[in-house]
Amino acid sequence: MYSCNSTPNSSYPPRWPALTRARASMSSTDDAASALDGFDPYATLECERTADDAEIKRNYRRLALKHHPDKCDGDDAEFKRVALAYKILSDRESRQAYDRGGCEAVHAPDVMDAEIDFSEAGFGSTLMASMISSLGVNIKTAVPMKVLESVRRGVVAISRAEVGCKVSESVRKGEIRLFRCEITAENARAGVVVSVTSPAGDKFKLLKFDKARGGDAGDGLELSLQEVSSRYESVKPRRSHAGFYFTGLQTFNYEPVNAVKLAKLESRDLAVFRSLDNWTPRECVNIEPGEHVFGVYGDNFFDKCKFEFEIFTLGTDCGNGRILDSSEICEIESKLSNKKHELMKFEKEYLVAKAAFEKAVVKHHNETEEVKALIAAREAAYCALSLPCAAKETEDSAGASNGFVMPTIDTSAFVKNFSFTNPFAKK
Repeated sequence: MYSCNSTPNSSYPPRWPALTRARASMSSTDDAASALDGFDPYATLECERTADDAEIKRNYRRLALKHHPDKCDGDDAEFKRVALAYKILSDRESRQAYDRGGCEAVHAPDVMDAEIDFSEAGFGSTLMASMISSLGVNIKTAVPMKVLESVRRGVVAISRAEVGCKVSESVRKGEIRLFRCEITAENARAGVVVSVTSPAGDKFKLLKFDKARGGDAGDGLELSLQEVSSRYESVKPRRSHAGFYFTGLQTFNYEPVNAVKLAKLESRDLAVFRSLDNWTPRECVNIEPGEHVFGVYGDNFFDKCKFEFEIFTLGTDCGNGRILDSSEICEIESKLSNKKHELMKFEKEYLVAKAAFEKAVVKHHNETEEVKALIAAREAAYCALSLPCAAKETEDSAGASNGFVMPTIDTSAFVKNFSFTNPFAKK
């Protein structure tokens, strides 16, 4: 995603042991809560309330480099304030909340859902982060300031890349590979795509650098655009990809909703309404002719990153009648954008209907139980409405109805006057 993950869409575990420097630099929740008292993010980033996203990003990067604790004259406290200000203003919802109600309207734990610099983290913390990430929790990592500073000072080697060529390279974790490419006016008019793919599904960041401005910038480079790689799970074989699309047309970034957010939902049926929360427009649309520098930062927790880097123009003939074109992408993304707005409207209707349905289900259950109870009471009442010895009276009445009465014989006299002699008995 561009803008240094400017939209916080996922959370990470709030406390990890041994993440001392990384947590100190970006995400101490207690410090964030106290820092919000009387805090003005606009003044901290030296911009007006009308500043657009691009100006906020530029000021953040400049001030973060200026105050980073790794520098000799760095200021750790000011660096935290700059990071906190950027987290408030880079997210649309938190910025609107601040504009409406100040710092009290901003939820501190959400604000501090920041990128983590793992360059100084120990093996244990990195291993834990890797395990948690494998469970579906998106842990946002930051390009270390020392890496950006080395690029700014011009000490990182830059390879030459040509338009229309693919380069297979690898980069170790926490390091960066730079590529310099000349874009002609004809390329810019046709539309330029900078694409990086990792066939192994490795994590990386695609970066764009421009000439540094002002002060001690010299001839160095400063970060201007960034996109985080995304894993394509539905494409076989699986891969990870990131790209810049200087086509003159609006394109979008998408990041699946992480497991933490899904777990917080009241019910799984609401997941569809959160499925496009991380659907955000990319900010780069056009590119100027001239020389441009791009970088690939290895973002794996342990392994090096293998990738394929390519720059090409739209309309390139790949043979077999295949022409590189973004029309299908634009058509699908346009439908997804419309679908996001439709879901926002449908969610309200669904919640109202669901509440009515749940109310009806409760009523259905209550009515069912009440009917069962009434039927049972009816049967008990019918059983109670009967005469004593009902079975004997029923037999007597059955005999009378047939017109026949069983005769009774008095055997007492018969037994008294009758004697039986055994003829076989010996006399």
